[in-house]
Amino acid sequence: MTYAEALGMTVLEATPERTRVALTVDDAGLNMHGTTHGGVIFSVADEAFAIISNQHAQAVAIETHLSFFRATRQGDRLVATANPERVGRTLATYRVEVRNGEDGELIALFTGTVSRREPQG
Repeated sequence: MTYAEALGMTVLEATPERTRVALTVDDAGLNMHGTTHGGVIFSVADEAFAIISNQHAQAVAIETHLSFFRATRQGDRLVATANPERVGRTLATYRVEVRNGEDGELIALFTGTVSRREPQG
């Protein structure tokens, strides 16, 4: 079982132009304040980032950043939507919005850059 599967993530869409991953927050994903742990929010954004960045190349993250805007709670459904900002031959940068629900309020904004290597053969 992968980390994403263990957390209960579901891939909703996976293309080079847009990738969406969802996760419903359960009681194991809460912090001491009763809101969603930041690591859970980071994890769903990072999974969308990993999937989109590996669509057409072998990619390894070299930098990420996450800004938190709103708290979520148990039962909320986090939806991370990743889109490319710039894809070059050796580097690519992606933007991932994490929302509460499909079209809900923006919870967090993730940006990440990968080092890319075209697949051999």
